Parts: sequence; structure tokens; C-alpha cells
Amino acid sequence: MMQIDDLQNIPPEIASNRAAVITARNRGEFWKPCPGTSGYLCCGYQIITPSTGCGMYCKYCILQAYFPYQCQVLFENLDDLEREIKSRLDGRKDIIRFGTGEFGDSLFSEKRFGVAGKIASLLQPYPNVIVEFKTKSADISALSRIKNPEKVIIGFSLNTPVMIKCMERGTASLQQRLDAAARCIEMGFFVAFHFDPMFIYDNWEQEYRDVVKAIFWTVSDPEKIAWISMGGFRSMLSLKTFLKKKGEHLPLFSGEMISGVDGKLRYFRPLRVALYRAMVDEFNRHCADITLYLCMESPEVWEEAGMMERIPEGLAKYLDKSAARMLKLPIA
Repeated sequence: MMQIDDLQNIPPEIASNRAAVITARNRGEFWKPCPGTSGYLCCGYQIITPSTGCGMYCKYCILQAYFPYQCQVLFENLDDLEREIKSRLDGRKDIIRFGTGEFGDSLFSEKRFGVAGKIASLLQPYPNVIVEFKTKSADISALSRIKNPEKVIIGFSLNTPVMIKCMERGTASLQQRLDAAARCIEMGFFVAFHFDPMFIYDNWEQEYRDVVKAIFWTVSDPEKIAWISMGGFRSMLSLKTFLKKKGEHLPLFSGEMISGVDGKLRYFRPLRVALYRAMVDEFNRHCADITLYLCMESPEVWEEAGMMERIPEGLAKYLDKSAARMLKLPIA
């Protein structure tokens, strides 16, 4: 691995190589709250960033336009991360939901670097804290190092087989991810599933419904599912510009889209509502009380999708109650 002092000066042959891994110092904060956007309901998620990037490639991944490099970056000053987390958690009694999958896959390089295991160990002493590691990988062998799996959620990003084949490269298949989820439950972990981004295409409804069915065919105990999120495809305009230069912007941006209040391109509201209503209907057929939520959507969309009744106390409180159940804490 190459050590880099300035991430703006990565050699081009390294910067363009998704398989390459470099080490660098994080000179900012490791812990940041989900930024949210005014007008959309925010889940209150807390983001820890021990590394960025992954060796897989998803055409819709905004990180390829967000960062000036495509390689993986492992932050070497994890002692600073530990000090920051400990100092900011000191005295906190409220439920805190952490995740590490905002800027890269949480488990793609876990066997090699063991970062998720280190984060889980760091957070284990705090009874009010739960952490989620999000992935499109099915290699969970390194997770056996985690001593207290009941305080950890393994979150699998899901899509239909058609979209996985079209949009993702180097990721596990749908069934491989679901089988890995079932094994995680056997190991003592909770699991989560994230349908984000969802796409509108021919036969989308039946194929997304089939994925929901596959979840419940594979996962025998719905009580071990922490939560499930849904979000229609949305993207900053910079991704479209980035992909257009490579001639790869279709079919991602081939349909009619609007600019949301966050400045991101997204499907028209009726299309997004149709996506969510179909999924709500299918989840209700299998497990109506599953913790199901929308990511970055307005109250109007929640209402039209038949979801608002799930969050009478707000989205963050809804997910905090699910976390409290997993942590075996009193639910306020």
C-alpha cells in the first residue's frame, strides 16, 4: 500500500484504479451526522468514516463524481477516530445509530483490514449504541472476529437481478447477499436491507416484489431484521456529467426526471410513490409490522405512499425504538 500525505496529489495511475488501496491521515472529523435536507424527513443516522471507496463498481455510485480519485483510502490515524468517538460518547444516554457505509462499502476489504471489527469493538461498551455495516459483498467470514454480534447490524443493499447485472460490477448476486444475511443471523447479528436506489424500468413492479418474497423465503426470523429502507434513484447532476463524458449515462438518465429541493435529479413524484406503494403492499403481505422507511423523501410522499402512519413520533424516533428493541433497552 502507498502512503499519501495529500489526497489531492495521488498519482494518476493509482487514483484511477479502484482495486488500489492507499493510506492517508483523516485531517477532519471521523463522526458526522447524516446531513439531511430541509423538506425531507431525516432518519437521524450518525456516520463514521474510517475509509472511503471500494473495489466494486456501481454505475449509479455518486462517489465516482464526488471524490477526485477512484481508489480505496484507508485512514491510518484510527487512534484519532477512537479518541473522537470516546470523547463525544462520554455521558450520552440517548440511542445512537452509527453506520460506516456512506462513503464506501463497509465489508469489501474487511478480511484484509478488519476495520469493521475494530469499530464494533470500540462501540461495544456503550449500551445505547448500535452500529450498522452496509455492503454489497457476501464475504462475511471476517465477521466471526466480532465478539458481540448482537450489537451489530449487517446491512445488505438489494436490487433486482436485472438491475444488479445492468448497474453493478463485482458485487455479490442477489441470492448470495440473501444467503449471507441468513448466515449473519445464525452468527448472532441483526440484518437490514436497503432498496436504494430503486429504478423504474419494464416489469419493475413484479421484479421488486419478487425480491421482497425472496427475503422472507431466505430469512426465517423477521425479528432479526432491524429495518428496511427504500429510496428511488436520485443523483447530483455532476454524476450525469461525469458519466456522459464516458458515454455511460444511459440508461440511468434516460427517463424524465426533475430537480428536487436538494438539487438532485430524481423521478417524478407519482413514479416514486408508485414504487413505494407496491413495496409497502408486498411487505404487508409478508410482515406488516416490519420496520420500513423511506430515505430522503418529503412528508407528502410518505403520506401518498401509505407510510406516514408508521411514524407518528417522527422517523428518527421510529428507528430509535427499533434500535432500543435490539439493544434490549426500555422503549420511551
